[in-house]
Amino acid sequence: MKVTQDFHRGSRRFIGRIACYVTGKATQKIVEKTSRFAKLCLSIPKEGENKMIVESKRLQLSQPFYTENGDVIEKPIVAYEEYGQKEGHVVLALHGGLNSHHVAGKYAAEDRKSGEWDGLIGPGKAIDTNLYRVIAPNALGSMYGTSSPLTLNPDTKQPWGADFPNITFIDMAHFHKVFLEEIGVSKVFMSAGPSMGALQSLQLAALYPDLMDSVVAVASSGRMTPSGMCMHHFIMNAMRMDPDFNEGRYEIGTPKLGLRYVHQVIMIYYTHESIVRDLCWDETSQEKRSEKARNFITPHYIEEHLQTLDPNCFIRVLNALNSYDLAKGASSYEKGVQRIQCPVLMMNVDTDQEFPPYWAEEVANILNQKNPGQAEAITIRSKWGHAGCLKEMQTMGEHIKAFIKRIS
Repeated sequence: MKVTQDFHRGSRRFIGRIACYVTGKATQKIVEKTSRFAKLCLSIPKEGENKMIVESKRLQLSQPFYTENGDVIEKPIVAYEEYGQKEGHVVLALHGGLNSHHVAGKYAAEDRKSGEWDGLIGPGKAIDTNLYRVIAPNALGSMYGTSSPLTLNPDTKQPWGADFPNITFIDMAHFHKVFLEEIGVSKVFMSAGPSMGALQSLQLAALYPDLMDSVVAVASSGRMTPSGMCMHHFIMNAMRMDPDFNEGRYEIGTPKLGLRYVHQVIMIYYTHESIVRDLCWDETSQEKRSEKARNFITPHYIEEHLQTLDPNCFIRVLNALNSYDLAKGASSYEKGVQRIQCPVLMMNVDTDQEFPPYWAEEVANILNQKNPGQAEAITIRSKWGHAGCLKEMQTMGEHIKAFIKRIS
């Protein structure tokens, strides 16, 4: 096995971290003018914040990867992070949506931001790295190091670009399983994650019931929701309509117009009006409120941020997400869900437009019909909307601790 190091310090999270976008020198003036919002959004170090210094690694798998559609990825690469006790029970931490696999700690002590679930993963935290071996792989097709349109096609020695295979959500789950086998992991104590990471955890538990001992799914469902599919199609359409997209055959870093539009819509859809109200309503005039609302969806740092994003990766990942359905491969949706045999904790946010709580309740009810008490669905109250799956750390941590105590 070939392992290389990739410190990956420049990665920015997209959907999952939209609530924390007002960062960096380019936005200091905005922050000064919107102090109430800054208190909500900036990653100011908190008492007990994770002090782990971590690194992103890259592993070349020993065998080609075959997709559901019959395509082959030669010399597949997995980017991942690992924390905690090497001999401890394995916790698989799967990242959300178009985020990176940087889920905890910092790449350097001076870094302003920590990983997306830093409030939950670390020494003495809900997922305690003093006890567990936490493995956080980057998803297939992602922008952050795993095989994707941005990585090299071994046949051409050029980035895959538009030639990267169309992948399914099951492909992404299979890819995680192959990676775990490659590093010698045959049993996972818990698979946990927000949004896409939650869906991947449920999908893995359905496909490989003997692999998983438990699942924690935050902001999830048993199949991609109607509103989620519509938003994903909007994002993909906006990418394709960019004049510089050229059917995906563009110079990396070139298409920007579609990304600008998408960023604005995502800032609205994946948060909630309550956050914008907190930003705007401390002003006395509607004109100033409108200016702050504009700054919320089009922050000054946006051009720098767009440099970290890639339209082809967006399209591959979102298309795969839209294929998510636990019924796939089963005789019915209920039978597909009931392939999951381990205890499941589901937490959805009350203000989430993509995963309203009733989608988690549906999955929990189906599981409990066959095995009473197997699943628990909890509604988290939050003004953050979908971004609450990354912001409500204290509430999530309390429920995760109780869940681990119950199943241990």
